[in-house]
Amino acid sequence: MRTAVILVTFNGWEMTRNCLSDMAAQLTDSEHFVVAIADNASSDGTVENLRKEFPTFHVYPSDKNLGFGAANNLAIKGLLGDKEPFDSICLLNNDTRFLPNMLPRMQKAWEKAEAFARESGNAYAVIAPSTKNRDGSDQPNYFAGLGPEGIGSLKFFTNALRNEEGAAEILQGQPSKTTQENLLETNWLSGVCWMFSKELYDALTSEGTFFDEKIFMYYEDADLALRARKIGARFFICKDIELTHLGGGSAQSNTSRALQHDRAQQYVFKKHFGLHGLLLSKGFRILRSSIRIASAIPHIGSSEKRKYLVHHLALLKAALW
Repeated sequence: MRTAVILVTFNGWEMTRNCLSDMAAQLTDSEHFVVAIADNASSDGTVENLRKEFPTFHVYPSDKNLGFGAANNLAIKGLLGDKEPFDSICLLNNDTRFLPNMLPRMQKAWEKAEAFARESGNAYAVIAPSTKNRDGSDQPNYFAGLGPEGIGSLKFFTNALRNEEGAAEILQGQPSKTTQENLLETNWLSGVCWMFSKELYDALTSEGTFFDEKIFMYYEDADLALRARKIGARFFICKDIELTHLGGGSAQSNTSRALQHDRAQQYVFKKHFGLHGLLLSKGFRILRSSIRIASAIPHIGSSEKRKYLVHHLALLKAALW
């Protein structure tokens, strides 16, 4: 079996270099792995450095920032255009570090999960390693609440009004045990690291693009999971394989990130849950920012509260549009 490992970069060369160095140390031949990197118009010399330090990896530069999903599409299409054969795909964030032999172990775990899924009447398996923070603590990458009863529910939004942890209670839940040792099942996995078959890629691209390129950033993994589940995919965590996710791969201002997040949420909810999802998303964001603005006004003398007020005014304006 040969796996295509796909990464996206946007500046942050040192972080990318560390990730690829971990990878290069365990990919000693091209028989079982091929690596492709899509660069979103980095300005820090990332493309030049990639070609110099990792000459066997395929680099596909873009002349503009395409966003996360579209850049992944670019890299996969690039490999196909270069006639590179592969049976499976591993999507991997560049802000990750991993132990020796992780990728070969992922290959074996995916084959096991795929066979298990097919035995039980499902067409595809998507797997992810257990994700850790820098300090070794757990970083949950599993989400049970995918669908109208979870992220499309009123309870999700009322919990989210209180705090992010309240929303996480609905989203994450707990993965369920399977009959397979070290394999847990969930409804949706964070896009930090996924491995799946090229057959699943082909099935999803038959209806258009693999990642929906209308989503610049955020919720692209939720959209992909919802689409994949509709055609028979199951999602598994390999609890005995670990990956460290550092975070901070594409730094932007808090307001810029929040606006991108909110736009993506509204688009995905409307796409998958129709008018119900659209109204929940818009209603939540209007109410959330209105409450935050009202709480900040009495403390307008504080520079921090003024920043907070400006931040939520921008989010409210976007929600009302």
